[in-house]
Amino acid sequence: MGLVGIFIVTMLSHATMVARDIFVPLFLALTPLYNPILLGAAAGIGGAIGDIIPYLLGMGVAETVQSRGSKAEDIVSNWMQKYGLWAVLLVSMTPLPDLPVVMLAGTRRLPFKKLLLIEAAGKTVLYSLGAFVGGKVFEILIGVLGSTFASVGMVVSSIVFSVALTWPPSRDYFFGLFEKIITHKHG
Repeated sequence: MGLVGIFIVTMLSHATMVARDIFVPLFLALTPLYNPILLGAAAGIGGAIGDIIPYLLGMGVAETVQSRGSKAEDIVSNWMQKYGLWAVLLVSMTPLPDLPVVMLAGTRRLPFKKLLLIEAAGKTVLYSLGAFVGGKVFEILIGVLGSTFASVGMVVSSIVFSVALTWPPSRDYFFGLFEKIITHKHG
């Protein structure tokens, strides 16, 4: 299904809120067929539309969430207070999970259309770069391991990556590391 297929799969992947990067093996398999920018835009826009679900959930839980969250959620909350939509753009351009940012955008009732455009732009940049670099790496892996082992490796890697970014201790670590990078450059 090409670009339409990656759009749909990415949208559904982001709407699940758990397996957000599970589409990556399919995405990388398409890199030899499409321009990285077109492939990145299809995935980026699909991912941004899929993020409507976490945004709406954030709007719905705004008044009910009173307890302190994880370290990552505290960091993201501080970013949202300081930077607003800029925090959304920054996180959407990285492999960091943007689920907490999008949910907080919903709790803060940030403008939905602006959020959607910023998410689409950030994810397009991330996925275009991923298509370019990841496509080259995937080609090398196919040359070294063969297409079956390279494909299985990409699926396993994608699952491990998704789990690592959703498991609270590793998510806290990655957000803490990113926080150090940001404060080091600005502080």
